[in-house]
Amino acid sequence: MTLLLACVFVLLHASAIFLLPAFAMQVSYVFLLSAPLVAAAAAVRRGMHEGWRASRGWLLMALGMVSWALGMLASLRQDLFLDNANAAPGDSTLLFVLYGVPILLAISASYVEGESLLVRAIDTLLALALSYLFYVHVFSVVTLQGASSRVQAEYMATMLDAENLFVLLASAIRFSASDRRHEFQFYRAVVTFVGIYTVVTAYYNHFIALGDHPGFGSLRDPLLGVPFLAFALAAWREGDHAPRRPSPTLVRMVRSGSPLLMALALLVLSIVVLQERFYVGVTGIVVAVLGYGARSTLTQAQHIKNEEGLRRRSDELATMAHTDSLTGLPNRRALDEALERAWYRPGVIRDRVTLLMIDIDYFKQLNDTYGHQAGDACLKRIAEALKNVLGRQGDLLGRYGGEEFALVMRGAPLQAGLVVAERLRQTVEALAIEHSRSPHGVVTISVGVSSAMAGLRPLDLLIAQADSALYQSKRNGRNRITAVDD
Repeated sequence: MTLLLACVFVLLHASAIFLLPAFAMQVSYVFLLSAPLVAAAAAVRRGMHEGWRASRGWLLMALGMVSWALGMLASLRQDLFLDNANAAPGDSTLLFVLYGVPILLAISASYVEGESLLVRAIDTLLALALSYLFYVHVFSVVTLQGASSRVQAEYMATMLDAENLFVLLASAIRFSASDRRHEFQFYRAVVTFVGIYTVVTAYYNHFIALGDHPGFGSLRDPLLGVPFLAFALAAWREGDHAPRRPSPTLVRMVRSGSPLLMALALLVLSIVVLQERFYVGVTGIVVAVLGYGARSTLTQAQHIKNEEGLRRRSDELATMAHTDSLTGLPNRRALDEALERAWYRPGVIRDRVTLLMIDIDYFKQLNDTYGHQAGDACLKRIAEALKNVLGRQGDLLGRYGGEEFALVMRGAPLQAGLVVAERLRQTVEALAIEHSRSPHGVVTISVGVSSAMAGLRPLDLLIAQADSALYQSKRNGRNRITAVDD
């Protein structure tokens, strides 16, 4: 339906010129003013639909379309009200040139979530500096009334060609590295518009405006509306076409390098302006270099901040993954990894590893009698008490599972493990946590201790021996310690 309307628009334009030859110029202005405004409206609509983050590009495109429409309005003023038939009046030529600045800003400024307002301000400053240099350069070649010679008019047409080709190349680069749906559709619309516009305006400026028909009113005028209608179609049709998958390296390179496009355009134009206004050109070069440098520094600082945040969150997640949520002690995973590190140490003199397996006596009966909340409170108190007993640096106490704890002691002989085990047993008994269904009347623990030289036998054997010793303590009446030495 939208394609049909676009075709009807072009046919109406051509038909009106053919049927009303006496008003051909006025008719052309109506249609040539309407086409960019239709494109701008489509861009605004798409931007509002995409959301704020993705809408900036569409709104900048709309601004470019409005600038072009204002250029056409200035041309209408020169033709119809000032009776100026010059092919390149200064006001309309400047506005036709400036249409590309917001489009280039949309292409070069890679807006990312969390990007500082200062970075966006620098992008805007570079765009404003580029606009000012265009103003200086245009009016150094032509006056408000227009070009004084054909050479000047041809130069302005060539400058427009160079600008269009630069914008086309920049948009094609961004399009080639689009891996997200909204970016893919946006840059596809931009490439479509700029590609058609570059060809159409080059033909129209060199062979029609500077050729056989310097004023509007030709049957070839509808050509100028085609790129705007093509863009309006692309903006209106959202579609669900998924982008291809470009190389991640290409995506990173293009996104990180795209801000260079605006600085490069400003730098090139500043060099051109040097010949006419030396100090203005030098200022433009300084602004381009310092602006891009400041932007890169701020962006790099933001990346470092983001990386630090990610690293911090990663550390927090790693800590959570290795911590028991109830007691705050290391969990089974942390204990297993600590045992692995202690047992397998290539290139290091073998050391003795002592393992304590600790179990709360009659814990099921405690839960049944006092409830699970009391059981959880008991686990927390015992975990805190056991942790306070430890004095050796490098020992790791953790919750092995359920009511069971484990203590890994690297470089400790069996006797040291027995001493610590007895302290742990006495400490828990001294807490005097009531337990009516225990023969001892209070909560107690049983401990199994095993010790072996690291790496001489499978690690599973050390764990099995500690389990066996713990089972022996329970079988012998609980609230006691049993040891197994390899």
